[in-house]
Amino acid sequence: MSLTLKFWLSLSIVFAVIIGVIRFRKIDPSYYPFIYRVSLSLVVELIRRVLLLQNNNIAATLVTNLFSLADFLLFAWLFHHWGLFKRDRRLFSGIISGFFIIWVVTTYASPNHFFSANLYFRIIYSFALIFFSVTTLNSLIINTRSGMLRNAKFWICIGIIIFYTLFIIICATQLSVLKENVSKDFQRQFYDIMVFCNLFVNLLYAGAALWIPRKKVFSTVY
Repeated sequence: MSLTLKFWLSLSIVFAVIIGVIRFRKIDPSYYPFIYRVSLSLVVELIRRVLLLQNNNIAATLVTNLFSLADFLLFAWLFHHWGLFKRDRRLFSGIISGFFIIWVVTTYASPNHFFSANLYFRIIYSFALIFFSVTTLNSLIINTRSGMLRNAKFWICIGIIIFYTLFIIICATQLSVLKENVSKDFQRQFYDIMVFCNLFVNLLYAGAALWIPRKKVFSTVY
């Protein structure tokens, strides 16, 4: 699969962005981090494309490393809004601080620091997001009696679980410990699968953006 085709398929995230921007003022504010995340993802795809066309792979890697941290922070913020951390600001701050430290340590442990793919952090934060999503899904199943298929949380969590499970495998095959034991053909085929997985998840996110509930209007009775 050509790099150009992969790029155009990656732009499928634009559907979620457009829907999110159109509905932004009307949706529940707890979903704002999700809209920020899909919007940032689109911006990063465009920046990476420009850098790769200029053969500036080092800068493209730096952008990806920075995005991996922002990706975790925005999704963690989203789960915090949903009450996953019991709305405990200290716990949330502790989780954010802990993963920032992990990002810094794993970045500096890389051969070229910021300019090497921070694979260990990507694997660690992917596991964390999958855990957050599974926990949220369990809570939804227990507390939601009907309308699960029209629940934005459900589709966002499903998308996270699908994408980051494959993302972990992709990152693991690039680690120096495993890279020599994985054939290039397998890597190439798995990358192609990942591209279509990303397309599918982006469409799930677009559907989720449609089902984001409206903000609650409070009225005072006198």
